[in-house]
Amino acid sequence: MVFLYNKIILNKVMVICMNKFNNDYPIIENLGFDELGVISPNIVFDGEINLPEQIDTALVIFDPRPDSNIINESTLLYHFIAASTRLPQYVYRDKLVIAYAPLGGPAAGGLVEELIALGIKKIVACGSAGAIQDFDQSQLLVVNKAIRDEGLSYHYLKPSIYVENDDYLVKKIQRELKKKNIDFFEGMTWTTDAFYRETKSRIAKRIEQGAVAVEMENASMAAVAKYRNIQFAQVMYFSDVIHNDGWSGFHLNRKQIKEKVQTVMIEIALNL
Repeated sequence: MVFLYNKIILNKVMVICMNKFNNDYPIIENLGFDELGVISPNIVFDGEINLPEQIDTALVIFDPRPDSNIINESTLLYHFIAASTRLPQYVYRDKLVIAYAPLGGPAAGGLVEELIALGIKKIVACGSAGAIQDFDQSQLLVVNKAIRDEGLSYHYLKPSIYVENDDYLVKKIQRELKKKNIDFFEGMTWTTDAFYRETKSRIAKRIEQGAVAVEMENASMAAVAKYRNIQFAQVMYFSDVIHNDGWSGFHLNRKQIKEKVQTVMIEIALNL
């Protein structure tokens, strides 16, 4: 009986401490998840931009220079404004939105918000990552979840270490990759805002938590998608290696890899 009483008291003390901790640190304060934002992404369009009804899927690409082959088969939908950058968003073959995204979780998350406001129900992102473990980097990484070492996701989901990508979409992408005989593996990534603060101790901790790669957007985009109840997945290719001995620098062939992967992912996104 005394043990049970002490346990109840201890639990109450822990709740009080957690509430105080959450109130002291804004990033994990558990506040306002059921409230509407003062600014709505729908305001951006105000009925002036309409997505064809048959389109419910978007492929998000992290590339500042749209491919001419894509442009030639596309119509301009609108420009996403990310601070001083205007990134074009296209309707491709009247079947798919190809969205060009800025770097970083907050801006990429904002793009996801706008795509959802237009009517998109499924989003697949295609970008690069830095490897933090040893493996064959010619393979693609199909991300199943991301470590939330960034800021935006905490405004959408309650604090946790991970946010999962949509399992159904992840498995469907894997089936499509297998059909194309493309080597890939499923794994976890580490999303961070601070690429100049990828320290040895943080890398070791993220490896311990299960991450195989590091990037800047997955957790943020996945959190927005989960909050808005749409499907999200991401496929990554490797552009560099980050480990305790230092940074490898970008791979010399990363441009060619990027172009090849983008072509494959457009084909897959059209089948989703």
